[in-house]
Amino acid sequence: MNKRQATSADVAALAGVSQSTVSRSFDENSRISAATRHRVFAAAKELGYQINKAAQTMIKQRSDLVGLVTAGLEDPFRSEFLNQLVIEVQKQGFRPMVIDVTQTQGIDNSLQALMQYQLSGVIITSGSPSESIVQEFVSRSVPVILVNRADQESDLSGVDIVNIDNIKGGELAAEALIGSGCKKVMVVRAKASSYSSLMRTRGFIQAVSSHSAVKTLSVTEVECETGDYEGGYQLARQLLAEQIMPDGIFFCMDHIACGFMDAARKEFQLSIPQDMSLIGFDDIRLSSYQSYALTTIKQCPKLVSKAVVDSLVKRLEKPTTSAMYQVVPVEFVSRETLTS
Repeated sequence: MNKRQATSADVAALAGVSQSTVSRSFDENSRISAATRHRVFAAAKELGYQINKAAQTMIKQRSDLVGLVTAGLEDPFRSEFLNQLVIEVQKQGFRPMVIDVTQTQGIDNSLQALMQYQLSGVIITSGSPSESIVQEFVSRSVPVILVNRADQESDLSGVDIVNIDNIKGGELAAEALIGSGCKKVMVVRAKASSYSSLMRTRGFIQAVSSHSAVKTLSVTEVECETGDYEGGYQLARQLLAEQIMPDGIFFCMDHIACGFMDAARKEFQLSIPQDMSLIGFDDIRLSSYQSYALTTIKQCPKLVSKAVVDSLVKRLEKPTTSAMYQVVPVEFVSRETLTS
């Protein structure tokens, strides 16, 4: 005969507490004394009790799942950011469900498929969802958080937005290049540009255009085919073969800068920063390696992830509050690719 599976009532009887206290003990966000929680856990372990997630979902009308929508995980920064985001989501007692929309027909299809899971929230780090699909989540009281996808004036009402200070990052890069004596500067972003890259480009060009020495400066905006190492490598081969030689370049992504640097050194025997100063954006691990030592604008994955998950928790606690908009600061990181 099979042994009867222990229930929450059995745990409550053994621990000397109510059945509701047992349920609250397994909810990390509930207010319950450490001693009581310990007593309940000890009783559960003795009885071999496992919490029924399906029943808990029915009671709360939502699961502990949080959808993380992303794409392009071959990009080093996206991978570093997703790793930290998963950690922060788990710290709050949620289970992350990662959805990669790189190869799908559209982000809306992926989001529609998520509806069946009664999610506690959706965090969108890639793609641009339609207003209708977002409003469907909002109407179901499922928080939607956009990360570096839109500004405060976005048409997507009812969503919370967390951005890094992309425009400030572009400004910092421009000030650093000009401050190092560069006169012929360039900003490089991928042809299929994200909201972040567009804002970084805008900040850079605005800073150059408003600089006191603007009459002696020239600025060029260039697109590379892909926003990765290979895209940067091929762009260097193209520009330098045509003898297009800016004295300072700001790359909207570190990965592009690293590819450009390798091609400039290997195929054109240029010295960085003696022949050309380079600044990236992201501060991926690769940029700190000695072979690159890339000066860059740092966006901290941990700070951004914490801001995102804090926003989710606040929205769950107070569902009717106005949409929240947060801007996470960036930091200039000086290394060896900028002339002093």
